[in-house]
Amino acid sequence: MKKTQNQTENKKRDRYSDNKKKSTKKLTSRIVIGVTVAIVFISIVFIFVTTNFMGQNNVVTAVTYKDTAHDTISTTGFIIRNEECIKNTSSGVLVYQVSTGDRVAVNGTIAEIYKNESDAVNYRRICDIEDEISELTQLNNAMNSANVGLDTINSRLDQKLISFIEGVNKRDFEKISDYESELLSAIYRKNIITGDQKNFDDKIAQLEEEKTSLENSGSKSNGEIKSKHSGTFVSKVDGYENFISIDDLSKLKYSDVMEPAAKEVNESAYVGKVIKGINWYIACPVTEDEAVAINHNNSTVHIKIPYVSSESIPARVVSINQFSDEEKALAILECNYMNTALTQIRNEAVEIELESFTGLKLDKKALHDDYITKTVTDKNGEESTVQEMVQGVYVKYGDQLVFKQVSILYSGEDFVICDENPDPQLLVNGTTIKLYDEVVLEGDDLFDGKLIN
Repeated sequence: MKKTQNQTENKKRDRYSDNKKKSTKKLTSRIVIGVTVAIVFISIVFIFVTTNFMGQNNVVTAVTYKDTAHDTISTTGFIIRNEECIKNTSSGVLVYQVSTGDRVAVNGTIAEIYKNESDAVNYRRICDIEDEISELTQLNNAMNSANVGLDTINSRLDQKLISFIEGVNKRDFEKISDYESELLSAIYRKNIITGDQKNFDDKIAQLEEEKTSLENSGSKSNGEIKSKHSGTFVSKVDGYENFISIDDLSKLKYSDVMEPAAKEVNESAYVGKVIKGINWYIACPVTEDEAVAINHNNSTVHIKIPYVSSESIPARVVSINQFSDEEKALAILECNYMNTALTQIRNEAVEIELESFTGLKLDKKALHDDYITKTVTDKNGEESTVQEMVQGVYVKYGDQLVFKQVSILYSGEDFVICDENPDPQLLVNGTTIKLYDEVVLEGDDLFDGKLIN
């Protein structure tokens, strides 16, 4: 009887233990499920907040800056000048007294004539010696200058180096040799001041002795070739001289300059030519729409000849010639600016700059369409807010993005020029971008008011 009672108590304890284990297991399961749900919920909230309010770390920005763009027409230009060729009537050797691009006066000396090549070489050498002596004398004086400090010399050297680099970048090839000479002179001056270079007294004396010897050799000029006209000298002829008369510009057609044929010339028969007067002309083929745009731009434009110079040259629109609907029009432009490179060109690529636009330059990647909210007041004086879709950019202010409307003045291939001070009536809420704003170029899920890291 006692044994049976013990067995019954044991069964009760086992059942109680099993029930306790099951309860514990259910509680544990509920806790795990609860924690899992909480983690999932927190993760969703975190993702939502970071995505919609905290932004992404891959936002790329750029600072706005002011720039100028031009509305241009790309074409070709045939150069027309009033040119007078100078024949070589001498049987001797010529030594030029002027270079291409130099101005000459009426009856001015173009070249001196020497009996033979030896005499001509001696004369050229005398001229070179005089230039060397002058340069070395100036360098000696630099050494004796007590008031010139090393800082001044370094500043001069920096300036000459910058001028040389800028000349190369701008393709200012006609002045490269001058930039190079000035840079070398600045280097020599620094070497003298710092004691790395001795004076040039011995070299100067040697050159003076050589010059005297050459002068005593009896090499004299036998004559001169002079210019009958004043103007700009060019040492070569190309066969297009007076191919088109300036008096016939109003009659000039597109077909006249489409494939111009040069006359065959024997260059040795000419000393060169003189470009008379100060005005020269460019005949540029243009389409009908381009002709309208040029006319709309009044009578003044600017041109660039990119393979010759980076300079912008002012030009006057003389006429737009078009005698047949089947062919292109011909824009006749007048220029009076001249340099050495321009004296030698004939048929070149030309860019006609019609109008310039100055404002804030933006990459087109920064442009977006978004809503801007503004407050309006009805006739009863009650205020309400309305939204309007506009084009603009996202600007970073601290950790927040602000959407700003833009007013585009000019659109290029991959950029736009925006008005820095547009008419307030063009702006929905009266605000636009400003100089040095940090504009977003790249980023995910951009919107006004978004917080970013």
